Amino acid sequence: MDRFFDVGGPVYRVLAKIWGLMVLNFCILITSLPLVTTGVSLSAAYTVCFKMHEKNDMQVTKNYFVAFKQNFKQSMVFSMIQSLLSVLFIVDGWYFVQTFHGITLPMVGVGVTALFILFITQYLYAYIARYQDSLKNSLVNSLKLTVMNVFTSILLAGMSIGVIALMFLSSNLFVFILYMSVFIGIAFMIFLKSFLLLGIFKKYEKIKEI
Repeated sequence: MDRFFDVGGPVYRVLAKIWGLMVLNFCILITSLPLVTTGVSLSAAYTVCFKMHEKNDMQVTKNYFVAFKQNFKQSMVFSMIQSLLSVLFIVDGWYFVQTFHGITLPMVGVGVTALFILFITQYLYAYIARYQDSLKNSLVNSLKLTVMNVFTSILLAGMSIGVIALMFLSSNLFVFILYMSVFIGIAFMIFLKSFLLLGIFKKYEKIKEI
């Protein structure tokens, strides 16, 4: 029983993970304040989570800011593009809602395009975190991964959409999820997604080795 609570025991490991995710969550929030750097923050967070899963490396702050610096240029390009597209989709969506009554073909087109971009970005920043590649190859390979792993792509996107949907079910859920997001929720979501993505990446890495 004493070993259960010892350093290196299951309780200690769980508490260390929780603390590490709380620190990671704080790093993500701080570096995402300019908004356009959100993609860079996601890429750095995936790097930290990959190391947690593979090596049980809990040097969260060090790993995060090293990765933030290394992936800054590439992630920033996609982050800015994603930010511009997001603003465009929001403006278009608002226009269609105010102008038309009911669902129209343009509204469906905007929704499908936005969903497809969400699918790709589920892989894109994780891909940048794991591999050194060109902008073009990163985007193309992320697109391939999206198409070749449809079930996982839907699951990854569904995790994000599901949390957002829950927030609007009631005011209590909205406050609770917002509260959790400030302390650990964002990092925990990336931690879960990184586990799924790591399995996919390793699958193709083994094929390449063969």
